[in-house]
Amino acid sequence: MKIKLFGRTVLEVQKSIKPADDAGWRELLTGRGYSVTPKTAIQVAAVFRCVDLVSKTMASLPLHMYESTDTGKEKAKGNPLYHLVYALPNPHTTAYEFWQMFVANLLLTKGGFAKIERDRNGFIKGLWNIPTGNIPRGVETNEISGERFIDVVSDGKTERLRSGEFIHVPSFLFSGDAENPLTIAADVLGLTKDLTSYASATFSQGVNPGGFIEVPGGLSDSAYERMKSDFQKNYGGVLNAGKFIMLEDGAKATTITRDLEKTQALESRKFAIAEICRIFGVPPHLCMDMEHATFSNIEQQSLEFVRDCINPMSVKLEQALYRDLLTETQRRKLFFKFNTNGLMRGDTAARTQYYNVMRQNGVLNADEIRSLEDFNDIPDGLGKVYFVNGNMLSLENAKQNVPKGAQKGV
Repeated sequence: MKIKLFGRTVLEVQKSIKPADDAGWRELLTGRGYSVTPKTAIQVAAVFRCVDLVSKTMASLPLHMYESTDTGKEKAKGNPLYHLVYALPNPHTTAYEFWQMFVANLLLTKGGFAKIERDRNGFIKGLWNIPTGNIPRGVETNEISGERFIDVVSDGKTERLRSGEFIHVPSFLFSGDAENPLTIAADVLGLTKDLTSYASATFSQGVNPGGFIEVPGGLSDSAYERMKSDFQKNYGGVLNAGKFIMLEDGAKATTITRDLEKTQALESRKFAIAEICRIFGVPPHLCMDMEHATFSNIEQQSLEFVRDCINPMSVKLEQALYRDLLTETQRRKLFFKFNTNGLMRGDTAARTQYYNVMRQNGVLNADEIRSLEDFNDIPDGLGKVYFVNGNMLSLENAKQNVPKGAQKGV
């Protein structure tokens, strides 16, 4: 649409914004000379650990569907969707198994996908994971209707799922289309795999002599065989380590010092672990790299893992479920929420201090605290009472400097 003033175009508004050509970005981000797939990447120990850790952590978090109420929110246990996302997405898959696979696909590919199964009345009755590799073209859009759809290829057959029939959570985004995180990280992952192969070849296929023996005058074939046999028998193996070598005829023995660290192979592999941890947002100590870990920083890094990795992932999944599983009417009251409180608890002393402060200030009651600790409520509603510290004054009473016996609420 163009807006003209005195015959001149002063403003032009496009009906739709088309992403700029991102070929330059792709060339910059694509690994040079490396082809990394989920199957090759997962063979790198640090990648496996990061994906396993994040996916299992997400799968272990309780996922509840809530309903907004006049006093806040409450779990919508009467809705069939609640039990699908919380306990059993389909008759063959538990919620843990479902979310572990879904998040693993999300971390290693362009996104996570799941099929929404509905009954004849259109109500959701099951959720089924779809391996991202079975969706070769990803999410597509009908140019005429604007409807989103995916083509799922399995056993030579193609099934088309349209909006309302699938869940989609994209991976890294910067131009409208999801990017494969492994493509972006191909250099690091490819180099790491090369270093692993190099180390394996060094110990299994490489020539690794312990030293050599020089004989000035040379040896006949029989003398060579005798010397080789005697040398291996008397000095070879662990049990003969440390023995003095007896040589004859001016022979000279020289050891070969071979240190892998001099080739920086070991240091490079250590650096690669840190790089992979950065890619997935996992603290190195959770990948069993304890080189820079201390007693004072491990707990803080674990909390940062929840804050910077798990919480953003939780929000991403919650909002995708809100979009793909709920109708417009349901969105007015229903929403999904992962419970990450258990990951933030800290030690017993820290939790006790936190609960004491929150209860003394009237923020939490006994039942709310017991719920956070997975305890049942106190019978007869006795745990629903809120308390405040009796020595504290309200701002209103403090301002008026009223005697305590005459203060409001006393």
